Amino acid sequence: MTNLDVHANPLEPILAASERDLRRFAADTFTIRSGGARKAVIFGCGALGRIIFTGATRAGVEVVAFADNNPRLQGQTFNGLPVLSPDDAVAKYGQDAYFVVGIFNASLPGRQLSELGCRRIVPYAAFYWQFSESMQDAPGIELPDRIARRAAEVRAGYECLADSRSRHEFAAQIASRLSLEFDRLPPYDDGADIYFPSELVRLSPEEVLVDCGAFDGDSIRLFRRRTAGAYGHIIACEPDETNRGRLTEFIGELPPQERVRITVLPYAVGDRDEIMHFNASGTAGSHLSSEGATQAVECRCLDTLLDGRTPTLVKMDIEGAEPDALRGAFEVIRRARPILAVCAYHKSEHLWTLPQIMKAALPDYRISLRRYAEECWETVYYAVPPERAVVSA
Repeated sequence: MTNLDVHANPLEPILAASERDLRRFAADTFTIRSGGARKAVIFGCGALGRIIFTGATRAGVEVVAFADNNPRLQGQTFNGLPVLSPDDAVAKYGQDAYFVVGIFNASLPGRQLSELGCRRIVPYAAFYWQFSESMQDAPGIELPDRIARRAAEVRAGYECLADSRSRHEFAAQIASRLSLEFDRLPPYDDGADIYFPSELVRLSPEEVLVDCGAFDGDSIRLFRRRTAGAYGHIIACEPDETNRGRLTEFIGELPPQERVRITVLPYAVGDRDEIMHFNASGTAGSHLSSEGATQAVECRCLDTLLDGRTPTLVKMDIEGAEPDALRGAFEVIRRARPILAVCAYHKSEHLWTLPQIMKAALPDYRISLRRYAEECWETVYYAVPPERAVVSA
């Protein structure tokens, strides 16, 4: 797969590989990275580590330990297995186990394992390629042959993009998802600019932000910093009770004249009004899901939820429900013409399906793609009406 070149042609050479060759490449990748070892150590006890462990258990993989850099976890047990320091884990299992990197931004953990002498390092994506049938809920990635099978859709998504930088990022992401050569991606942007980048988004003192997936207020903090507190109103939707408690606590510390301009709602956002299953983890990863659901929540579509209110900016980071949420907001976004900032990294297919959904609803909008972390993570689509574009069409 090293012959992929996103510079000579932005997309077509990338999609030229056959599905059969890609299937073989995926199988070989795991075999080479694991070195033939049967046992596994998972590096990382966070959300991704738990996803990998669940998939490994279903697939019959023998996981012998977790490794983690957090000293408070070392010496404890996680899912019934010991948690070791990376040094101790490599010393004990480095000769007869492979290490799966269960951390989203994986370059530093991978380098750390390599410097400790670990030679069997398996990226999360390579592990998924081998055991995809046991990892139904794996975020952000897909089998390379399945991406190739949808080449026409990939091309259609690419054609929606308005600027060369977005097209280059898109093509490079497709290449990296087919090859796992993530070091060929362009440099990512500063995370402090996520959702409100000045190169794409011009904010006004009357801005009405609808924050879908408000979490603990992290995006609102960025918005307040970007506007210097001069905005019209914020409507924050957060269905996870623990996250919403932190959000409410943060808002409660703001000046009274600002608190009245922020409305917190306990809803998930989707394409219809209904009660849905929800996996509430008290983290940024809480999401709508029948698998591992811990409670039922009320889901609302923005067309009914906003009840005639006119948003000027809609941000969506809702753990994979973005396409449904967009479809449930067609009426309001066609009427109000807000700027959209929509996360595109929770499912691989969102890279090419989201721009098509937005373009179908808003044909004259400029759609741009930016990334704020390694690999495919923290990737955001911006859809901007021409009357609010920083760069004219």
